[in-house]
Amino acid sequence: MSASIASTDQPRRSIARRLRTIGLPLVLLLVALVGIGVPLVYAVAWSLVDPDNSWSYPNVFPPSLSTYPWEYVFSYTPIVQAIGTSFALATSATVMAFVLALPTAYAIGRYEFRAKGLIRILLLIPLVLPGMVVALFLSRVFILFGLSQTFQGLVLGHTLLGLPFMARLLTTSFEAVPREISDAASNLGASELVKFREIYIPMILPGIFAGSIFTFITSLEEFALTFVIGTPEYQTIPTILYGFLGYHFVRTQAAVASLILLVPNLVLLVIADRMLKADVVSAAYGKL
Repeated sequence: MSASIASTDQPRRSIARRLRTIGLPLVLLLVALVGIGVPLVYAVAWSLVDPDNSWSYPNVFPPSLSTYPWEYVFSYTPIVQAIGTSFALATSATVMAFVLALPTAYAIGRYEFRAKGLIRILLLIPLVLPGMVVALFLSRVFILFGLSQTFQGLVLGHTLLGLPFMARLLTTSFEAVPREISDAASNLGASELVKFREIYIPMILPGIFAGSIFTFITSLEEFALTFVIGTPEYQTIPTILYGFLGYHFVRTQAAVASLILLVPNLVLLVIADRMLKADVVSAAYGKL
């Protein structure tokens, strides 16, 4: 009798475990759909509202759709120039951040020296300070050096904001390289330059890619520094977006600008998800 009861309880426990295993991912999926999917759907809906037939409560969706908000943004705002400026600025800031962070991350990740912890903290300071505070202080310095309302000044400012991401990810990548590999290369007569080119660079490629993605997105979404230092000479997608979110709060045009800003970020995140998987990391190690 007891054996038969135990035999029936075992499948029930197995089913319960499976339900618990499936339940957590299902809950997370529902939270993601509600937290991300719903705002995205409504952003698209607001960007297609017909100005002749307004959308208001209790309608769940617009009563009629129109491409007028998109036509307005592309016809009466400098959005095309802003897109070009945003991508040129983000690309330049990413390259500059990589050039500055690479030797610093190499030194921190591979060597022991005094003030190493202090340098780590200093690199993260731009993340701690409010963006508007950084922008106001930098604007004063840039005015003294003639960099205010210049593209070079914007690149320097965006580089400063993206540098902590690049430096931190590259430092972690250098620290993850097994020291045995470096020692073996040294025993075989490899110089520091050869080790850097043939060992470290292939093995930290995922870190380089991740740092570039974070730096690029940070620059692409930056508003405060661009507004204080760059306008009115230079406008980016966020400055146009925040213009629509001002006193009059034009929701339809703001939705268009937000989607224009959102699409490249989503594309970059999808690429990052595909590139930063375990097989890519393994491939980097396999090059040695």
